[in-house]
Amino acid sequence: MQDYFILTQAVLAYIESHIDEEIEPEDLERRMCVSYSHLRDLFKKKTNVPLGRYIVNRRIANAAYDLVHTKKSATEIALSKGFKNPDTFTRSFRRVTGYTPSEFRTQRVRVGRTRITNAIYGPGIQINTVAIPSINQEDFEMEKIQKKESDACVLYGVHKVYYRYEEITPFPACLRSVLNYLGQDIDYCYLMAATGAAFRQRWNTTIWDGGNVDIRVIYEDPDEAFRKAFVAAGRSFSMVRRDDSSKEDFISVIRNEIDAGRPVIALGIIGPPEACIITGYRNRGNTLLGWNFFQEMPEFSEPVTIDECGYFSIDDWWENPSTSMLMTVGEKESSRIETKDLLQNALYVLTTEKIGDYAGGPAAFHLWAEKLLFPSTFSESLPMPEKFEQLMCHSDSIDMLTEGRAYAHFYFQYLAGVFRSQDEPDKARLAEAASEQFNRSFEIGREIGAIHNGSHDESGIRILSDISNRRRAADLITKAANSDAASAAIISELLTLF
Repeated sequence: MQDYFILTQAVLAYIESHIDEEIEPEDLERRMCVSYSHLRDLFKKKTNVPLGRYIVNRRIANAAYDLVHTKKSATEIALSKGFKNPDTFTRSFRRVTGYTPSEFRTQRVRVGRTRITNAIYGPGIQINTVAIPSINQEDFEMEKIQKKESDACVLYGVHKVYYRYEEITPFPACLRSVLNYLGQDIDYCYLMAATGAAFRQRWNTTIWDGGNVDIRVIYEDPDEAFRKAFVAAGRSFSMVRRDDSSKEDFISVIRNEIDAGRPVIALGIIGPPEACIITGYRNRGNTLLGWNFFQEMPEFSEPVTIDECGYFSIDDWWENPSTSMLMTVGEKESSRIETKDLLQNALYVLTTEKIGDYAGGPAAFHLWAEKLLFPSTFSESLPMPEKFEQLMCHSDSIDMLTEGRAYAHFYFQYLAGVFRSQDEPDKARLAEAASEQFNRSFEIGREIGAIHNGSHDESGIRILSDISNRRRAADLITKAANSDAASAAIISELLTLF
């Protein structure tokens, strides 16, 4: 009996980890070491759902998750979930959910994680029409025993985070993915605005610093951006720091959260102390699984293996000195922060000129332009690593300007729509003006990047070694500072209407 229970769990885990692939009978036979006919009969007996229908239902649940929490087209989602054409997908989707895909997306039906069985979670539609397996009553006591003795739990289906055009700031990307998995309909744009990352520009006053772009230097308190994000999302949270904890403490927190179906945000685990997501554990927590922005980069890949579902798997995570903090997310949702509070913070981030060792706002733009014009910048006498460091700092500042102001533009566009719907035309007019001004800053940032073709290699260094190119960049940086100042003035005027 126990073997059958474990076999059923293995099938459930296999389906979740291969949900975006074609699951063939012979694959299941080979992996489970039993005939497909026997496996099919056993699965139906143990879950009350035919195996083929269960696989379709799980594909639909994962497709529904993508419909609500991504901007992918229904056709793209259908094909990625193994449906051969949109018509078949639409029929199956309506049969399972009662909605067409377009209706489902418009209605914003709540989709988050669901417990599939002991130690296995995956995306689930939170309406009553989706069949999920239920363990027969005869196995109930065995399930409790299994839970006590379990040394592994995996949350399948958490959306991947990685450096891409749409998302290059790790913490908002990780929090968005975690909250979506918990069923909350929240997007990256809002979290960029809430943390202040959409409005930041920072430059270390003492050295060329690859940490200028770190979200932890937006405020004097390095954890403030994290706190603002959780409060803005209406979520309780906790922070567990390495300085006050042992490896066993970290493992205990991770196991408790994962067992409850909640991913954990961590700093470090692989590579630098940037945010990543822990989505599971094995070996009683000594092995961690998840998504990390650096998991596929060659320089950080030595201790990492990639699980069949795509998650990283790592044993030596505690040995990484950059593994510095865990952040847990509360289950309950409460009201979000007031728009006025977010606008006041945006104004603070845009205009504050000194944050510890870092220049901010206008002072950061000034120092950035000044450093580009130093005779020693990209000098022939500098070792190549130092030139790359200078290029990285320059590129990071461009990223803060382009990504940040693009999302500031989108956020104020959204606000303008809200104000119009509330019949507040003066607020709508100013929000629209701020949106347009932030878009100008974004376009200036693109011009700065175009000078060296956005290159992060020796070709970019060669271009910027020419002082005339750096002068062009410095002139544009001054224009960006002026554009940000205009945005700040508009926000200041908007705040007088609250």
